[in-house]
Amino acid sequence: MSEFIPYEKFPTIHDIKEFVELLKAHNIPYELEDDVAVFDVSFANNQLNRDYGIKLLPRDFERVTELRSNIDIAELNEIDPEYYLFTFTDEELIDLIAKRDEWSPFDYQLALKILKNRGKEISAQRINELQEERLEELSQPDKHDAFWVGAGYVFAFLGAVIGLGIGWYLLTNKKTLPNGERIHTFKQSDRNHGAVITIISAILTITAIALKLLGAYKFLL
Repeated sequence: MSEFIPYEKFPTIHDIKEFVELLKAHNIPYELEDDVAVFDVSFANNQLNRDYGIKLLPRDFERVTELRSNIDIAELNEIDPEYYLFTFTDEELIDLIAKRDEWSPFDYQLALKILKNRGKEISAQRINELQEERLEELSQPDKHDAFWVGAGYVFAFLGAVIGLGIGWYLLTNKKTLPNGERIHTFKQSDRNHGAVITIISAILTITAIALKLLGAYKFLL
């Protein structure tokens, strides 16, 4: 059974309310990442410097992305000619389209419009190809980080809980792709190190605790 996973964080209550209204209009289930009173009209619970997160079912990621891309044409036509995207080269705009997950729906649609106006319209087939290439790129494990692996072993043999945390992170951490798929962040060899670090840390930590308890027990005797 699918579980709700983080989709996006919004900087203000106003932004997340608009997004939730879109979800409700299309009967798309969602969860808030915390118990913030998002719909407090008085904004009494609003906090500065805080992000408000929404969780969706993985199957709905692509659908929601498409719904958010349905920008009003009038809004695109009324954009300030000094808007920064107009200074982008064709190659930069195509890169923006390929990395759609890093940009707002508005910028994505405007990039398509600018290219079309320049006579460089991108076909639906090419957009699909760019998105597939992007998914393949994002699906690659993160670059091997020898520092954290090494630090994990050092803390593990010191019997510190930090080693347990590093090992568990390497072993279990996952990232979410734009299509909602969840994959391991690190490659298999790093996850193997994470498993070993976790086991060593757990054994030595439990041993240290047991010895302390045993010492305290003998002292009481």
